Amino acid sequence: MDNFSFIVGDAGGTGTQWRLVNEGKTEQFETIGFNAYTHNLDDFETNILQVFGDRIKEKIPKYLYAAGIDTDAQKADVTHSLSKVFLGNIYVENDLIGVARSLCGKEQGNICILGTGSNACFYDGEKVNKISTSLGYVLGDEGSGAYLGKKLMMAVFRENLSKDLIDDFQNEYQLTAHHVIKRIYYQPRPNHFLASFAHFIHKHRSHPEIYQLISQAFNDFFDAFFLKGKRTEIPFYFSGSIAYYFADVLKEVGVQRGIAIKTIVQSPVAGLLSYHKQYG
Repeated sequence: MDNFSFIVGDAGGTGTQWRLVNEGKTEQFETIGFNAYTHNLDDFETNILQVFGDRIKEKIPKYLYAAGIDTDAQKADVTHSLSKVFLGNIYVENDLIGVARSLCGKEQGNICILGTGSNACFYDGEKVNKISTSLGYVLGDEGSGAYLGKKLMMAVFRENLSKDLIDDFQNEYQLTAHHVIKRIYYQPRPNHFLASFAHFIHKHRSHPEIYQLISQAFNDFFDAFFLKGKRTEIPFYFSGSIAYYFADVLKEVGVQRGIAIKTIVQSPVAGLLSYHKQYG
């Protein structure tokens, strides 16, 4: 494998982590994020060209795992478009498949993503099987950064938090409900705006009310995707910034529900690098 060359990327709503292997030597890059439902593909392509430059070679395989690739039509559209940027030989899959291959290899497991958005599936060692529909940040995305931000906004502006927390929030952000509503409804990427408040939540996570908010969000995630109890005896694998930075709360909720969480990583890209070195 020393002379093997390929590019692999993991794209989420906030950013895309890339690894370029050129005859055994590995370089790492980061571009803007991509979600097939919410992002402009032209912007993504432009940024890839800016970051990679002439490092893209025609013959080497390129693998991209991206959020929002839920249908064959989406997969075909993104593959066709990126073929121009990557000079062909590009393979596009859903980000759940990426996490599954990264963390499980050829073993089975329950695969979960908690980042800007959320998703989950059962992986049988080869294919992923959706358990429930994610539904996006308006109707779903339970446990995600956008979901945590939404719950925080509701608690702040309905004054369902202690005065000290509301004061800390306003001292940091100086926001009104009117400003938040305009930002969500009239500006791009409202899910990113909502997820940005995960920083405040993490900073105040020891406060009982914020801890309860986080814990409830993770319970909502398990209720949304695993309430029926199917295959919950199988180990759980998590990827994403929310799962990673709130791992202690996530594990505690898992223990309370009798769920074994085996692995939590911030990004699956290191595991994908190993996967494609081994399996091509």
